[in-house]
Amino acid sequence: MASNEGHPTTKRRRKSIELPPTVSFEDTSLRIVVTGHSGLHQYSLTESILQKAIFTGADPDTTLTTKTPGKALERDVVLVNTPNLNNHSLSHDALKKEFRKSVCFSSPGPHAFLFILHPSDIPSNACEIFQPVVQHFGESVLNHTVVVLHHNGEVPDNKIKTEGLKELLKKCNQNYFIFNSGKNREGGIVTRQLFDKIDEMFSQHGLYSNQEFKEAEKRIQKEEKYIEKERGKEIRRMLEELKKNHSGEDLEREVKLYQEKIHSENREKAEKRIAERLGFTLRLVDYISAIGKGALVGAALGLAMGMEGAVIGASVGAALGAILGGAVGRGWNYFTGVFGDAHRDYT
Repeated sequence: MASNEGHPTTKRRRKSIELPPTVSFEDTSLRIVVTGHSGLHQYSLTESILQKAIFTGADPDTTLTTKTPGKALERDVVLVNTPNLNNHSLSHDALKKEFRKSVCFSSPGPHAFLFILHPSDIPSNACEIFQPVVQHFGESVLNHTVVVLHHNGEVPDNKIKTEGLKELLKKCNQNYFIFNSGKNREGGIVTRQLFDKIDEMFSQHGLYSNQEFKEAEKRIQKEEKYIEKERGKEIRRMLEELKKNHSGEDLEREVKLYQEKIHSENREKAEKRIAERLGFTLRLVDYISAIGKGALVGAALGLAMGMEGAVIGASVGAALGAILGGAVGRGWNYFTGVFGDAHRDYT
């Protein structure tokens, strides 16, 4: 047996508390994407579910996607409101960008999509209005969609007609729900029924996901790690402060609460950063696509003048495509402003 005699005793350094790198936080939130024909009713439904005023003074015709976390019936809930689909001031490309934001805000995937309509104002082209959602997320999104007829008690539930929704409801497996916000004030009874419907749909079809959600989640997790490194000194300083003021089980509890707080903050920052970068990626792709299409058309027209004419036509067409497809100055300014921060996502 080896002896330690004659060897200097090494003094152990007292370890500082650190957030274990392997700590994982399971997100058990009920994630819901809310879209619809009216931003006002989308907001009203969100507030009714969470039982508090959130959008006071907000423009119901906003073109921005919002994420609202909260608690309802002792469940953690995340409600992601997209711009209302009837907003004619929103361009096709801008709507695609907002859908990409909703992907980040509801990643790794929503439990349900809610399409909100008012029962006394059901549009004859409801299926057409919902079509951009299907085009962006794919046909499978219909298995995860509930058409919600939302009102504040001004219409008796048994008088609501759904004839104008036959085509859409057929595609959504007859998933519709009448949400009476007036009745919901009685202890959230209608919210409970809606959650039961979503849970039943989830048990049949699972969480909604596709390649876009998987890629977004991968980038968000990578960004979370980067943010944690950025905040390293701040985190270590706070943990040392906790160690000075607490001990034993009390210390363990305080450290756990701090871990959860840091994780929540880092996750939110990561989602916002990646949402912005995905919007940038969309602009850049559309810009390059416009150049390519312009070049192709220009070359085809120039072929009538021979090979030399095709080359000139392609150059002119590419320039025209850039102007029409994306405002070169805006695209380049956005590129130079974001690329330096975004490059780690693509390495």
